[in-house]
Amino acid sequence: MLAVLLCACATPSNTSAPSALTVGCRSGPPEAGVHNPDRLRVLDPCQHAAGTVVDVAREDDGDYHIWFKPDAGYESLLNAENHFQARPAMLAEIVPACPLDSKPSNAAAAARCPKTRLPIPVLGNHISLWGPWVLDTDHGWQEIHPADSIQIG
Repeated sequence: MLAVLLCACATPSNTSAPSALTVGCRSGPPEAGVHNPDRLRVLDPCQHAAGTVVDVAREDDGDYHIWFKPDAGYESLLNAENHFQARPAMLAEIVPACPLDSKPSNAAAAARCPKTRLPIPVLGNHISLWGPWVLDTDHGWQEIHPADSIQIG
C-alpha cells in the first residue's frame, strides 16, 4: 500500500512552503491564503474527513477540486446540495501555496501563487484529509476548503 502524507502547515513567518509528514490542520485563520473568503462560512476550523476519490479537476484559480465519496461515519458532513454526478459526494479544495498572511484578491491572483506541495490524489484513491469544514455560500454545499493536510493510501 502506498501512503503519501503532506501538510500545508504554516511556518513561524506564515509565508514559507508547507512542511512534510504532518497530519492535521495548520494554525491561524482558516481562510488564510484563500481568495474571496467571504463566500465561505466556517462550520468547524479543523475537520477530518475520509473517502474514495470520484473526480479530480484543476481549476483556473490554481485549486484542485477533489470530489470524494465519504467513508461510513462521515456522511454527516454532507448536506442536500452535496452531490457529484447525482451521487452524494464531498468536495475538498487543495489551494495554491499563497502566503498565509495574504488573501488573494481574486482567482487570477490566487493562480499566481506557488503551486501546492500537497499530493494530488487520482480517481479511485482513498484519502484522509484535514482542513476547515465550510459552507460554500455560492454553491450551497459543504466542503473542506482549504485542505491543510492529506494522506493518500
